[in-house]
Amino acid sequence: MTSTTVSSRLPSLTGLRFVAAFCVLLEHLNIIAVFVPPARVAVSFFFVLSGFVLTWSSRPGDTSGSFWRRRFWKIFPNHTVSWALMLVILTVTGVSLVPGVLPPGPTPPLPAAANLTLLHSWVPSFDYMFSVNPVSWSLSSEMLFYLLFPALLPLVLRIPARRLVLAAVGLVALAWLIPLVSLTFSGPELMPGLLQSQYWFAYFFPPARLPEFVLGMVLARMVIHGFTPRLGVALTGAATLLFLFVATVTGLPAAFMFAAVTVVPVALVVLGGASMDVRHARSLWATRVMVFLGEISFALYLIHPLVNLVFNQLTQGRVRAALGDAGTNVIVIALCLVAAWVLYRTVERPLMRRFGSSRPAAAPPLETSRAQEA
Repeated sequence: MTSTTVSSRLPSLTGLRFVAAFCVLLEHLNIIAVFVPPARVAVSFFFVLSGFVLTWSSRPGDTSGSFWRRRFWKIFPNHTVSWALMLVILTVTGVSLVPGVLPPGPTPPLPAAANLTLLHSWVPSFDYMFSVNPVSWSLSSEMLFYLLFPALLPLVLRIPARRLVLAAVGLVALAWLIPLVSLTFSGPELMPGLLQSQYWFAYFFPPARLPEFVLGMVLARMVIHGFTPRLGVALTGAATLLFLFVATVTGLPAAFMFAAVTVVPVALVVLGGASMDVRHARSLWATRVMVFLGEISFALYLIHPLVNLVFNQLTQGRVRAALGDAGTNVIVIALCLVAAWVLYRTVERPLMRRFGSSRPAAAPPLETSRAQEA
């Protein structure tokens, strides 16, 4: 593979971010459920995409401090606002956000503090993992990725271009090794064929998700060096479902279903979207509407549990009884989108512009002219 000069914009991947966030929303509204819950596939997509985009947008001369500042202002304002609102609602209503898993009533101080500081996924306890805003568990992994990225990037850049595919294969193998290691664990059973310790280690434990992030970094370098396969996103999405079906009917242990069986299809989706943008191909995901929805997708991901909880508490089932599940879900989805837009416009966007936008002057993507890529 040879180096190539590419556009810094990846609108298709921005649009696909909304698709992933929307799948999480649909699952949490109990609208869709397939072989593997789509929220798990979406989270894996976010992790791979994060490594891809950060590597793609990296520029020579950037400092660790500048990078960490930008990531802080991207993540923590939305997280802090959604955390505070959710904590108030849970305290006032006294409900359990995860019935049968968490007790009703206010969140205890230690789990709440761990959630606020995004350390909660490091603790193998449902009281911590699902505390306050349960979807924020994935941000624990993202914060680890961001912390390590300045150290990981030079290592990834040192991989010769001709060995990038081999590196990607190795990372996929490592993603499969994680659940294999979890099969040696013991402890109480969460469901038939899955222990609580396996569930935490293979899904929530931040270091266990690191191979997906680094895989995204390697994929970015592959595209920069000319690997732009004509992979339609629809085709790779269909391949994902087929792959999941085969994995399910073959009786693969549950721990492999969190990331291992999805990591290759997810990587293909990311490659497919990025390749369309690099080749300037027409893409549904790159349309103005999809890009806009992609821009508010992070806010949507964080705010939708709050909107759903408040709606259910205020209506007490009356709207659902009158309109049915379909009509009620349309209303909730619309409210979630509006709330996400408000959070994006009033918190995320202005604070990112004010505190998180400074960076070195634009330069060719990554190492397109670096000698070590010969």
